[in-house]
Amino acid sequence: MSELAPEQLRMVVETAFAARLLVSAADDRIVYVNRAAADMFGFSAEELVGRDIGVLLPPRMRDIHRGLREDFYRNPSRRMIGLDRDIFAVRKNGSEFPVHIGLAPIRDEQERLFIAVTVIDISHHKEIERQLVERARELELANERLSRFAYVASHDLQEPLRKIAAFAQMIESALARDDRRDAVHASRVVRSSALRARELVDGLLAYSRQVSTPPRLERLDLRHEIEAVVSDFSALIHQTGAQVSIEVPPGVRLEADKPQFERCLATLLSNAIKYRKLDHRPRIVFSVEDGEELRLSVADDGIGFEPKYAEAIFEPLKRLHSFAQYPGAGVGLALCKATCDRHRWRIRGASQLGAGATFTLSIPREAPPA
Repeated sequence: MSELAPEQLRMVVETAFAARLLVSAADDRIVYVNRAAADMFGFSAEELVGRDIGVLLPPRMRDIHRGLREDFYRNPSRRMIGLDRDIFAVRKNGSEFPVHIGLAPIRDEQERLFIAVTVIDISHHKEIERQLVERARELELANERLSRFAYVASHDLQEPLRKIAAFAQMIESALARDDRRDAVHASRVVRSSALRARELVDGLLAYSRQVSTPPRLERLDLRHEIEAVVSDFSALIHQTGAQVSIEVPPGVRLEADKPQFERCLATLLSNAIKYRKLDHRPRIVFSVEDGEELRLSVADDGIGFEPKYAEAIFEPLKRLHSFAQYPGAGVGLALCKATCDRHRWRIRGASQLGAGATFTLSIPREAPPA
């Protein structure tokens, strides 16, 4: 196999995709950079040749790198650094990025020592690693929520199933006695309990989907979304005489999964109407504060709740009132919480018993969801 001429060797290095530099061991100055290195660091080759290698290192790490180079000079050998520690380089614009660095000793005809440096930008790998860690954490939390929810759901399902079994037996006894009245009553209880059980199962399925499905983001107009949800509840609003105010200016936008966000808004609105005071026309206000983060609030003048339940109300199937008083599966606020968690938002409820409630969604401006 024929040897490559010096010019051919130079072209191989110059056109390589990997960033390559040659550094003099005598004074730590750069004597050569290839095109990939210049592009990676944002300098021209002319700007780098002759400068100390420290120009490509964050100031906080220059002493560390100097120690690594001195160790290399004492025992020159091919090695990689950054595999067992976090190593960073810095671009001309001051931005830092994680790297792996390969070092190899080279001696010229005068036995002068040079370092052939290969720099590998691992930003993409670090981002994938971060996403995997974050995803694993989210899955762990989702599994924890689902386990807790499954336990609560199975406990809550016991009551309707027990009633179904007991009243089914009552139907048999009534039919044996030809007691139509008792049979009809027991049949109604069985039907009601079956519907309740189905509602709980539907809630379980909805919650499990919500906590395990990544949001599909799109740019939404906040006022438009609120108006659409309020329109969906127009019949109930008319029936209850509710007064709904939307104090949200047009043009306020956010990144969200449209179906999940609309479901959360619908839950907050329906709860504000459901938990109204008797013989009182409920008043509900949507408002927003737009600053470093977007704060969307839904306030009502209903029955409220005790402050000690401000966290518990977001637990799946957590009910502060009996099913007979306020029907529902008890998963609405849990679904809202799951939506906020998936979007990396925060939700909190503030209330005093008998003094209404306010639910606030805090939405960071530049924080993309998982």
